[in-house]
Amino acid sequence: MRVTVKICGLTTPTDARAAAVEGADFLGFVFFPESSRSLETSASSWIRVIEGVPKVGVFRDEDEATVRKVRVDAALDLVQLHGSEPPEMCEALGGRARVIKAISVGQQIDLGKVAEYAWVARVLFDTASPSGGGTGTPFDWNLLAEAPAGLEFWLAGGLTPENVAGAVAQVGPAGVDVASGVEAAPGRKDLDKVRRFIAAVKGVRTFEEGRVKS
Repeated sequence: MRVTVKICGLTTPTDARAAAVEGADFLGFVFFPESSRSLETSASSWIRVIEGVPKVGVFRDEDEATVRKVRVDAALDLVQLHGSEPPEMCEALGGRARVIKAISVGQQIDLGKVAEYAWVARVLFDTASPSGGGTGTPFDWNLLAEAPAGLEFWLAGGLTPENVAGAVAQVGPAGVDVASGVEAAPGRKDLDKVRRFIAAVKGVRTFEEGRVKS
């Protein structure tokens, strides 16, 4: 199983390019003001020239027109919606191929909501918070045993270089998404942590692939 890695909350061209060089599969850029990693829309000018790795814009309860404009201006490949955006908006934005829908997880998983969005490009489970993510706190991964069989989901919330391998082994996500767990300070990445995080996920990939071949 090849687990993809998204390095999110990137705020500088240097960090974004470094994450790409280290092997990130997706680069994430946050565009909602409540986040300490939020970017102004003017950042689109430097995001759009980064090539070679798919780029994801992260939004929360933004209007569709704004999401579309930022997607075009920044040359984003996907949009990740972290609020109460309805399925109809996901569909309008190209859901099956171009939308990642975040599902907040507190004491339980809202299986009804999961079912509403299971058809988008990816469902992402993240720790519930008023700020819409980036808490650095994991939720109870045992809850993911309730996820629908066959759902290829991404995991976020409190992942670090130290715990990501265990998380992947335990819940088998299709991808992992990290922001605070690889930072030196909010919005500024620690390249060594980025490197170790990606290496840890790749290590699980190697183990799984070897087990299949044996």
